[in-house]
Amino acid sequence: MLFVDNMLNNFETSGLPGSKFALPKEVMGGRMPDTLVYQLENDIIFGALAPGTRIIEDRVIERYGAKRHSVRRAFHELESRGLLVHIPNKGVEVVQFTPDEVDALYDVRLILETAAAKRTELPAPTEVTRKLREIAEKHANAIAQQNFRGVYWLNQEFHTVQFSCCGNPRLATLIELHARIAQPIRVIKYDDKAHMDTVVGQHYAIVEALEGASQEQYVEATRKHLPASAEAYRSHYERRYGRSHSNA
Repeated sequence: MLFVDNMLNNFETSGLPGSKFALPKEVMGGRMPDTLVYQLENDIIFGALAPGTRIIEDRVIERYGAKRHSVRRAFHELESRGLLVHIPNKGVEVVQFTPDEVDALYDVRLILETAAAKRTELPAPTEVTRKLREIAEKHANAIAQQNFRGVYWLNQEFHTVQFSCCGNPRLATLIELHARIAQPIRVIKYDDKAHMDTVVGQHYAIVEALEGASQEQYVEATRKHLPASAEAYRSHYERRYGRSHSNA
């Protein structure tokens, strides 16, 4: 369980909004989260930089007080995370998914995450399930306080720890990558109390399954946690652009 130990040991206590934990250093690429990458990522995820928005270097330099080389490095990093896209002769834009592209993304996530669940040795180590319960409680509190940035980072943290015990670091990394790409899709449901209450319950169900010995129960708990955000995105997109546009 060396990979699990490394993941748990790399959590910082200096904290992100709503949490005393930060993301593991390897997930953040060795950087602390108060960087230009972190600021731009948050602005994309929470809609300050809307899908399809053209991102201009000079405006980023002015708005964030950054150096040009830092802006270009941030663009490259966020392109690799699937949040920005470089369009020839136009520049860099915030990625904009069609509903069909979202469905394809969630199909991949379902394959990866259930594969990880099937490979996870049960019951999971006590230090993992204890950490997950702590994070789940903080996540629930952030929802109650409508601290949506805290909700986002705590959810990332929860699933990073969850999949750290699948026994395959490459698989865990792929899951993390696709979860990051999906974040602007997931936040659409953050102000839906019924949905978020369901998410809280699903987190605890995942922990309980990890504490048990039933692989089937854990796979099903993992599977149930995925679909709602993709369905909500399709509804949101069709309200904005029309049903025919979503199938173009």
